[in-house]
Amino acid sequence: MPAPSRHDTPPPRTGSGEAEVLRGFLDYLRASIAAKVDGAPEARARTADVVTRYREAVELANQVLDRCTDLGAPVPRPRPGGPAPSVRWALTHLIEETGRHAGHADVIRELIDGAVGR
Repeated sequence: MPAPSRHDTPPPRTGSGEAEVLRGFLDYLRASIAAKVDGAPEARARTADVVTRYREAVELANQVLDRCTDLGAPVPRPRPGGPAPSVRWALTHLIEETGRHAGHADVIRELIDGAVGR
């Protein structure tokens, strides 16, 4: 039986502003992570609670990012101390980490049932 086919979604078309581009790519990768469990044969991987908690964490992070209008400003920290990275650096790091984990999820999904792509 052939593996289920999955189609990649192209990178997002975003606004021209730097923040819009960065946020657009971050949201694209976050959606990619959640899509990896869609149709997975393992019931635990599809548990609505896992995806729901992931989406809740994304929403909380977005609420913080929504308050950060200056990409050059330091990232808000719950406890002051030491130099904070810029919002620009934090967004770039989030994109890099989310992309890395999306790749991990893609490999795991392919090993589970052969499905590839977004």
